[in-house]
Amino acid sequence: MRQRRASLTILLAGWLFADMLLALTIVMLGAQAPPEAEAKPSAGPSPSKSPCAEQLKGVESKPIKAKFTVSPAAGGRTLIAQVKRGLHRQAPGFSGKRAGMVLTFGGDGGSGQGVALASRVNRALKEAYPSVFRSAATRNFHDLAAPAGSVSMEIYFISYGCAEERPVS
Repeated sequence: MRQRRASLTILLAGWLFADMLLALTIVMLGAQAPPEAEAKPSAGPSPSKSPCAEQLKGVESKPIKAKFTVSPAAGGRTLIAQVKRGLHRQAPGFSGKRAGMVLTFGGDGGSGQGVALASRVNRALKEAYPSVFRSAATRNFHDLAAPAGSVSMEIYFISYGCAEERPVS
């Protein structure tokens, strides 16, 4: 009798599990957004298709590299002037472009000070050239091998032009 009761419990547990799985499946299917309806063509003339899918292609894969020195204790307008001077010598011709990402490596003793220097340089960079660097993503790093006040940057600019048209799936 005991054997029969145990197998009945297992059988009921199996059905309960199956019912719960079915209920969960129905809830998940109901939670999905409905598919977007395709646009119906209008009766008027269709607009001509642009030769470019988008004007923005993305971030260039090859960075512009710049190395210069600043005074580690400098701040405010002094640091902005030093960053302008260093970038103008190392990476001329970037005006009119927009940076997408900037990796900055600062050298200033311990790792905390190098990261702090890189952070200050990136803030000065955005103030020095707001139209180029205002919306750029910046990352601050420490260069253990660099002397104090040394800054090296990798600047990835945004590229424009015709991008490949991607099929909508």
